[in-house]
Amino acid sequence: MDAQYRTGIDEIDAQHLEIEQVAKAVLDAVSAKDTWHSVHYLVVRLYELLRFHFAVEESLMRIISFPMSAEHKRVHDEILQTIEHMKVATLDPKGEAVGGRLAQEFSFLPHIVDHDRKLADFVVAFGGLTR
Repeated sequence: MDAQYRTGIDEIDAQHLEIEQVAKAVLDAVSAKDTWHSVHYLVVRLYELLRFHFAVEESLMRIISFPMSAEHKRVHDEILQTIEHMKVATLDPKGEAVGGRLAQEFSFLPHIVDHDRKLADFVVAFGGLTR
């Protein structure tokens, strides 16, 4: 993962890296015209990684009373909804509904890190992390 996208929280950064790798695998599978079920499996895996990642963050936000938690959670919900739509779209064996939209819909990846960096900064100020 590019250093500019690191939050400074090792566990969060490790999750970001895995999310990034699976998102890239989805894009590569679509580009290579892999079978619809291969693409679907990867999108489901991405959804599960994001759901877990967001649950970790939302727990942390509650513990430290993060003031921007409502906005952060709203972004999480929008991203999960986008991936949920992708899961349904990948069930089409012809795969026509997926290919052209994925790069645009994966534009959320930098936003995850941007929001998470704000959370990491708050954790540092809270006294729960040193960089």
